[in-house]
Amino acid sequence: MTICNVLRMSGPGINPDTRLVGDLGAGSMDFCCLSCDLKKIVGVELDFRKLFRQKCANSEGGPLDVTIQELLDYLRVQVELQNTSAKVVIQ
Repeated sequence: MTICNVLRMSGPGINPDTRLVGDLGAGSMDFCCLSCDLKKIVGVELDFRKLFRQKCANSEGGPLDVTIQELLDYLRVQVELQNTSAKVVIQ
């Protein structure tokens, strides 16, 4: 798993509710590396600023963090958007 590699963590302790900052200690360089690595794998730009802004807009004032599941959901939407845009350009 890319997240495990970038953060030098072992996979068994990571689950969908694992928080990138709170549980894994991710920092700005980690987000940069994750973004680059995930772009190579899924072919979409991962903008953590946008992801955190979305999370902040939906947050109730608690600590701002992103779970693995939220990251995967965001990537899924970005891939779907890219595929939709590609179909429009081809047609």
